[in-house]
Amino acid sequence: MISFLYPLFLGLIPVALFEVYLAFRRRASYGFTQLEIQRNLRTISLVNHLPPVFLGGFLICLCLAIARPVISESHAKQSIQTRDFCIAVDISSSMELQIADNPDAALNQAKTSRIALAREAIDKFIPTRKGDRICYIEFDDEAYFGWPLTTDLDLIAMRNSHLVSNPDGGTNFDGPDESGLSKTGPIQAAIDHFKEQGAAKTKVLIMVTDGEASIGPERRRQLSTLLKDGNIRVYVLGIAQGWVNNSKSVQDLQQLAIDSGGKVLPVGDEAAMAAGFDEINKLEKTQIFVEQRTTYRDIYQYFTIAALIFALGLGALSALIRDHF
Repeated sequence: MISFLYPLFLGLIPVALFEVYLAFRRRASYGFTQLEIQRNLRTISLVNHLPPVFLGGFLICLCLAIARPVISESHAKQSIQTRDFCIAVDISSSMELQIADNPDAALNQAKTSRIALAREAIDKFIPTRKGDRICYIEFDDEAYFGWPLTTDLDLIAMRNSHLVSNPDGGTNFDGPDESGLSKTGPIQAAIDHFKEQGAAKTKVLIMVTDGEASIGPERRRQLSTLLKDGNIRVYVLGIAQGWVNNSKSVQDLQQLAIDSGGKVLPVGDEAAMAAGFDEINKLEKTQIFVEQRTTYRDIYQYFTIAALIFALGLGALSALIRDHF
């Protein structure tokens, strides 16, 4: 099936044909002086009608070529063994805080931001997900979808490479809730996306955050029920010392992760992260059918060649008729 990448250029076709009509209508209104030599010239009625046909063909083919015609070559379903993951990364203002690369080292050592550590942690996680599907969410006061579930890990890695924090953003784990918070948080956003597009039996929400926000007791019970009903486990890649010290600010999200069958993996603890990734790798894969990406083949060159042929034909006709172009 032929489609056009720039269909707006097709609107030039009727304009070009109207101009051809006006040009040849005007040309026909002018005659030659009645000279004896012109009475003796032989004319071919068919040839006299070819110039507007060739000029029109040239302009039409040129417009079609500019509109970039393509042919779709594949649109099939593929069976894969996979698990579904959703990465939700915190971009709130607190993620811009600087922390030491090694909190136990000297105070004057090099420091980096929490958002940079989040980016690095996700970069380590993505290559371990070959064969799986990943969606990407950023959140502060509300959740923002970066990309839906896909097997294209390079695309997710590229999206993650542009990760930056929002200096004006707060942190919303539990919205929407009955207290009046209407904005959707990352947990509810992931649950909704898994419900809409998730097909694998194993579904995992990876929360990458410093965890500095609470979840109301009633809302935590609601989210826990929704996660269990959707067979969704929550693993937290915890950034900042609160996850190591088990501070009060991280306990709500930590408990939610444990209730779902997941756990907290403190970023910077390489052994814990490796063990957590290994645990995730042991989760069951499911055979699902996904739609393959449609590919397209350019065919504009054929219309370009046709336009050239019409142009050459138009030039050749000028030698056969009285009215030269």
